Formats: sequence, structure tokens, C-alpha cells
Amino acid sequence: MGGSAAVCAHTVRPNLVGRTNILKISATDVQERAKTCGMGGALKVRPDVRGEAWQRRWDDSHPFLLGIIREIACAIHDDPRIDTWHGMQSVISERLSQISLHPATRRYAEHAIAGYLEAHDALSAETPGLKFRSFDPKIFPEPGGTLWVWGPLYEDGNGIREVRKMRFGSVREKPVTPEPWTAVAAHVASLFRPTQNISRIRVVEIGLEDSSFQVLFDENPEEARSAFTSIALPNLHKIIRGDTYHPGSFCKDCKIAGSCSALEKLDGFLGQSTPGSATRSVSARDIELYKTCPAQWFITRSQHLPQKDSSGPASHRGRLVHGWIAKAHSRSVRCTVQDIGSFDDPDSFTSTLSPDEYAEIQPFLAQHVEICPVRDETQVISIEAPVYGYDALADVIIVSAPDMIYVDADDSLVIRETKTTSRDMPQDDAEAFDQFFAVAWLLSLFASGYRGPYQSASARLELEVITSDASRVFEWDLKDKGVLRMAQKEVRRRVKSWHGDVTWAATPGRHCTWCPVRGWCPEAQRDDESNTETE
Repeated sequence: MGGSAAVCAHTVRPNLVGRTNILKISATDVQERAKTCGMGGALKVRPDVRGEAWQRRWDDSHPFLLGIIREIACAIHDDPRIDTWHGMQSVISERLSQISLHPATRRYAEHAIAGYLEAHDALSAETPGLKFRSFDPKIFPEPGGTLWVWGPLYEDGNGIREVRKMRFGSVREKPVTPEPWTAVAAHVASLFRPTQNISRIRVVEIGLEDSSFQVLFDENPEEARSAFTSIALPNLHKIIRGDTYHPGSFCKDCKIAGSCSALEKLDGFLGQSTPGSATRSVSARDIELYKTCPAQWFITRSQHLPQKDSSGPASHRGRLVHGWIAKAHSRSVRCTVQDIGSFDDPDSFTSTLSPDEYAEIQPFLAQHVEICPVRDETQVISIEAPVYGYDALADVIIVSAPDMIYVDADDSLVIRETKTTSRDMPQDDAEAFDQFFAVAWLLSLFASGYRGPYQSASARLELEVITSDASRVFEWDLKDKGVLRMAQKEVRRRVKSWHGDVTWAATPGRHCTWCPVRGWCPEAQRDDESNTETE
């Protein structure tokens, strides 16, 4: 970590205050931050530095779930009641009853704590004598510098020290070489005091959903330090020296997002006059998901619980069609029937599809070919490139991802959004506007001040709607103030409930059938039972 004290001492915008030489770097930072926004990473590892004009408001209405899981699991290792399944369930329920949790996260926590204990028993059989020592081991390699790893640390009396990484789902395929997280964890464990008689360092990953586990690292302390130097140290240096801006998914957690010059200024985008309970991030898809079920939004977007691949048929079809179109348009060449080919044609963009997938989307692709916007004179600006902005009135980071932005032969800027549907084709622009929320969202983007990556005297929004036997393009002039006001009104109406929600209650219904997190939702289970009884 040497040589980092002067980093970020230069003048940056927005103005920053605080000591830049105080560093606190986690294994997760080293793993994730080297490939994201340089300034965001540099500020993340400097806890004393903050923006002068804006402070992020954190959501404290729901506790940190992984923290609860590990604290309870490690606290009851020696409770004799966990020797039986019923006793373990009783202890877990007793501990969780003292904590306010969303019904779905409570159900997951019960399952995950039991899963951790099962994995712990198996690991203890592998290395008998391991005892929990502490959470989040830290070392201090230089004045003002802290290197640490989030996770429980175990030791035995024979020189073995083990750090455990917890995952919401299952363990992943083990990488050929240790990842930066693993290298930092092993390094910290090797130097965590006292170091006398420590002869073996283990880093283990545990999948809480199914009690799976795997050993990521099992070497002596010297090998741990060597792995850190070769694998993690380059990332660490890159993070602490970062000074470039690159908006992305990490903006939602950035301490300067609200005053960052790299985010589009979209004040009033959501139409909310006051901030919600905390700084949040939202997209059009989030609002559509929230309308379907607030609990599903909370479980997937906020809590990130394990998901089953059970999306509805329309969503699956839409993803396949969008993937094909994005790949085809990346060539800046007009789509043709030859690009569709047959499902096993190696020269087509459908060669990776199964016969059933091909049969489902081939009619939709054929309809797209008829109205593909790419021409020789078309200049493709971006394909599914996200646009990040900030609405200061609502205190929300705005995420938009137009399917394509291009410039046509008349030098007009065009935002193109594509939707597939099994419903009837909209009869006119008004019906298309009502049916597809993305229209109002993208129109509001311009109404809030966004002008796109290309300055043009004219601009329009195109909505390409494809069914299995028809296709049509609907258009809106992005300078039509009446249209923009209508879009803003629609966004304001749809966002209002999401903006003020802190309970995220479930709304059971037909959508429970393909909800990817239905296994954690008590309401979904009751709905299943109700449906069974009436069949």
C-alpha cells in the first residue's frame, strides 16, 4: 500500500473534504473496484473523504442481511440444541425473532443460517478443532492504512487459520488461479496477529442456499503473501490511484453520486418534489417490476437473494430477440433474412439457440428485418449503452438503456426502443404510449435536459413493436413540449408509490408462477395453495 498517501490530493470536482491519506481497503474493493469508475474506487477506500456539497443518505429501514446471518450462525456454534434439526430451527427462530426483517428475507435467513451450520460441520470434519475467533480480520501495513476482509475467521490449535467467504446462492466454479478477493483474504489471515505458530492458511467459499463449499486457497503463509503480491497488489494500486470518472452500476453506492460531474443532471426526472427515505437508484424496468410486485423488486434489486430461472415466457422471448438484434446491429449493417438462417446455421446469429427457442423467435426476427432501421447512410451511435443521471429533487440515480441510438440520413438523432409482444399491435401512438412504459421514460429523459451523445437540430423517439405476424414503428418528436409533459406526468404517477415505499409488501397473483424469488416469499406460497384448492 506504500506510496498511496498523495493520491487524490489533486483538485477534483465536486469539491472534496477529508484526509486523503487514510485508507481502508477490503478484499471486496480489490476484487471489484479495479475495473469500475476510478474516482469512485479511490473515494470508496478513503473513508474520511466526502463530498462538500452532498451526502448520500443510506437506507437503515432494513438491516444488512449477510451480517445477521453470519452473526447468528457463529454465535450458536456451541449451542447444544443445534445437534438436532428441530433444535437448530428453534434456536434460529428464537434469534431471528429479535430482529425486524421483511418476511421474505426472514425466510431466507432461516434457510441460510441452517445452510451455513451444515457447511461448518462438513468443514470441521475436514479440519477438526477449528473455532470461531473473530469477524473481519484487519492488518495495518502502513500508518493510516488498513487492509481487511469481510468474513468470519476460524483457527485451531495446530496452526490452521481459515477465512470464509459467504455467498447468497451456490459456490461458483473454482477459478484456475486465486482471484484478488482470495489473495487479499489469505494475506490478511497470514499477518493477522498473533502470527506465531500459524503454518497453514485456508480460504473457503460457502454457498448459503445449498450448503455447498469449496476450498479456494490452502497454503502456507509465505504462499499467501506471494499470491497477494502477484494477484491483488496491482489491483490495489490501481484503485488507490484512480482519478477518472466512468458512470456505471456502482454509482448507486457512490459517496459523491449526487454531485458527480460525470452523471447527467436530470433534476425533476421522476416528478417527485421531495426525496424518499434514502438515496436510491431506479430504471424503467425497476418501476415495471415494482408495479408487478413490490416484494419482488425488494428481494431481487435490494436484497439480491438467490433467483431461480423462472421468468415468464414473454420475458425470455424478449431477451432472445433483443440479444439477436443487438448482435446484428453491432455490425452497422442492415439485418437480412440470411442473418436469421436456421437454428443450426453456423453463419447466422441464431446458431446458439435451441430448436424450440428458434421456433419461438424466428417469426419476430423476420418481422424486424422488414423494418430494420440500419441503412448505408445510418450512423450507429450506441447499442444498449446505459445512460446514468441524477435527479436532485428525488435524490435518485437514474438509469436508462436505450436499445439503440443512431443518426439517420437527415442528420436527425433517433432513439430506438424495441418491444416484442404477443398482444394485439397498438392502433396508434397513444395506445403504444400507454402500453409501453419505456416510451414515457425515454421521453422524460429529454424533458429533463438530456440531449444525447450527438447534437442535432432534430430528434425523435422510435418505438419498434414486433409481434409474430406484424411490425410497426411509432414515433414521437423529442421537441414536442406537449408530448414531453405527458411523459413526465406518466413517470411521476408510476414512480410515486415506489419512491415512498419502505415496506415492500407482496402482491400475490398470476405472476407468482414465474417469479424468480417465489421460494423466499411466504405470500407466493399461500397463493400457490389457494390456486391448488380452486382447481
